[in-house]
Amino acid sequence: MQYNDSIDDSRQYLRLTLELIGKHGLSTDPLNYAIWYEYVSGKNETLNAAIDKHLESRGVFSEEISRQLFDRYIANGEETVTTLVREELKKIFAEIISAIKTTKKNFSASENNLEIINESLVPSLSEADVDKIVNQIKWEIKSLESSSTSFKEQLQQATDEIDALKKKMARYRNEAIKDPLTRIDNRRGFEKKLRDAIDNTNDSDTSLCLIIADIDHFKKVNDTHGHLVGDNVLRMVAATIKDSIKGRDLAARIGGEEFAILLPETPFDGAMKLADNMRLSFERLDLKKKNTGESLGTLTLSFGVATYRKDEASKDFVRRADEALYQSKKAGRNKVTGR
Repeated sequence: MQYNDSIDDSRQYLRLTLELIGKHGLSTDPLNYAIWYEYVSGKNETLNAAIDKHLESRGVFSEEISRQLFDRYIANGEETVTTLVREELKKIFAEIISAIKTTKKNFSASENNLEIINESLVPSLSEADVDKIVNQIKWEIKSLESSSTSFKEQLQQATDEIDALKKKMARYRNEAIKDPLTRIDNRRGFEKKLRDAIDNTNDSDTSLCLIIADIDHFKKVNDTHGHLVGDNVLRMVAATIKDSIKGRDLAARIGGEEFAILLPETPFDGAMKLADNMRLSFERLDLKKKNTGESLGTLTLSFGVATYRKDEASKDFVRRADEALYQSKKAGRNKVTGR
């Protein structure tokens, strides 16, 4: 979603956003900021309807509800976060210009430079663009000199706000690719790193393998023992997979009970062996409820393995691993199939 709000409108939205975050007892992080900024601006009707419905039925918010709303109603997060960063930078620009005008010195050159930088705050900014703009602003701040102590303090405050904004943005970008339950990468993180791994493989002519794993009969675990036990099983599976890989390998949860393991510079035979070792590890586990010691029975996973073909599209690579997984399921589950 793109905005063309004035600085005054942006300030009003910022104030209302912070008020609502405080009212509902939420942390002032980029995710909550994105949700409530969109809400007060009134430009995301489906999000607003979902929030109003939730308030009407439950009246309270939690961080988990915020995460669900964000994932469902704010497309991929990237554009929205960029928009919010742009609005924050506009606010900081206004503060710097205001500080300049309170002094008696002539800073027309810096005002002109800042206006030029301000015009570069286009709707679509990459992280590299933000870094470049932030460095330009800080350079202009550094070049401003005044005998006024209060002016220096205002400029230092603007610098601190810029640094804090960069840290928030970096933290959010990291959180946005993590699955909140298992703390490994989610599908968004997997797809980004898959693209990077494919580019590297095509450039370096090295091998790349993908394993897709699925917990067998997971619905039965939830139906028999409840979703809390099911969540603990998912955490355990994620941790076991993560402990089985090393180096640049990547583990991600890409669906409800489906996991992906990306293996750069790994030959097909090595990926097949790793998948079978993981299969045996799960098969041998003796799972019990923590509070009662009740056995959960045997937990098995099915695996599909594919090796990347040069210049293959990422969706075709994933599809072949999925097809291999399907063959493992069709053959009776608790198996490894390669394509």
